[in-house]
Amino acid sequence: MKKTVKLLFTFLLVVFVANFAKAQLDPLTFTVRTMNFKYYDDLGNLLDPNNYLNNVAKFEFDLCIQQTNTPANDAEIMRFALGQYYWNLNVGAGFPGDTTGFLGYASVVYKPLSTTFSNPNAIPTSPTFLAKNAATDILSPDGYPVGTARSSIRMNSNIALGSSSDVQVSGVYPGTRVGTYIVTKKVTAVNPSPFFPDVYAHMRYRQGPLNVNSSNPFTKIFAYNGLGGLSTEVTYKGTYLIDTTGGGAFPVELASFVATTNRNIVNLNWSTASESNNSGFDIERKAVNATEWTKVGNVAGNGTVSEARNYTFSDRASTGRFNYRLKQIDYNGNFEYFNLSSEVEVGIPAKFDMSQNYPNPFNPSTKINYDLPKDGQVSITLFDMTGRQVATIVNEAKTAGYYTVQFNASNLSSGMYFYRIAASDFVSTKKMVLIK
Repeated sequence: MKKTVKLLFTFLLVVFVANFAKAQLDPLTFTVRTMNFKYYDDLGNLLDPNNYLNNVAKFEFDLCIQQTNTPANDAEIMRFALGQYYWNLNVGAGFPGDTTGFLGYASVVYKPLSTTFSNPNAIPTSPTFLAKNAATDILSPDGYPVGTARSSIRMNSNIALGSSSDVQVSGVYPGTRVGTYIVTKKVTAVNPSPFFPDVYAHMRYRQGPLNVNSSNPFTKIFAYNGLGGLSTEVTYKGTYLIDTTGGGAFPVELASFVATTNRNIVNLNWSTASESNNSGFDIERKAVNATEWTKVGNVAGNGTVSEARNYTFSDRASTGRFNYRLKQIDYNGNFEYFNLSSEVEVGIPAKFDMSQNYPNPFNPSTKINYDLPKDGQVSITLFDMTGRQVATIVNEAKTAGYYTVQFNASNLSSGMYFYRIAASDFVSTKKMVLIK
């Protein structure tokens, strides 16, 4: 009896928590958009959207999600947890000669660096193009008539994000870009038919009950509110649009973003294919296991340009593993994130070293870098020209790594001084000049 009561209590608690989480997200609304369609011929040339007839071999589109309610408090902020996206394509209508759904002659790929989610784990996995046959396809609630040949584009769910991930969905049109996707038709002598023009007119979001031919083949969205809690399905709170206006282009198209390291200097290099209203980039860094990002620098943008631009930034990091991202900022204050796809690792130094102070001469502050290949006691002391010790800059135990110490000499007179490091069996002395 006690066991039954306990099980009943547990069940009721789970139901209460789930309903409470759902109630917390009730004010939330959002829009998912498929937009910014571009079409290419089999040579990769961009086609005129007003005159491309039936020679489309490849098309691409942006997938975006935008929070549409205005949050009155933290509980009404949409924080992304999971998304999976499915579209049907009516390949029979207006597309002569291919009533069988391309016979599988197509592929879908994610365009690298195209997401503006702050966490790249929000990107859906395994995008695929699935050919369907009119005779065997099962009708799903997408508005197409029974018997129509429907292919589908399918993006399986991303790895579910935890409540601490804090991946907020933008409320600024057109929202956060999940990614740009490229669908390529494999034009062959056996099946030469290209894609039809105006692909968007033939696309429908797949929504509704399970299709018996596949597991969960329809669009779903899960989210947290700004207070954390439980991940809750919010699919029913969304509006799903195939946006044919062609608007909503993002201000910066990133072409590359890479990092190299030299000792503890991380060199970041990125390039843009085009820019619109680009004020600049904040460079942000965090330790791999940390949750908070730190701004480490800023690089000015080029406003509006249609040709490629290259950027570089160098960051001095401590020993460890780090993530980097760019926060691209418009002149109007809107921003989007671009994440470095790989971690950056800064190892321990190979040998003891101490740099020349910089700036030198200085007034009144200067910096000294020093490297420790192993743990131990470190002292850096300052002497005047007579050999008298006038300051202790460092005197403590340190772990192996790269260090920078700032020294303020406001209480000393102008002149030449000597500073000396002693760590393990390593001793080095250098000069510095104070000019007031």
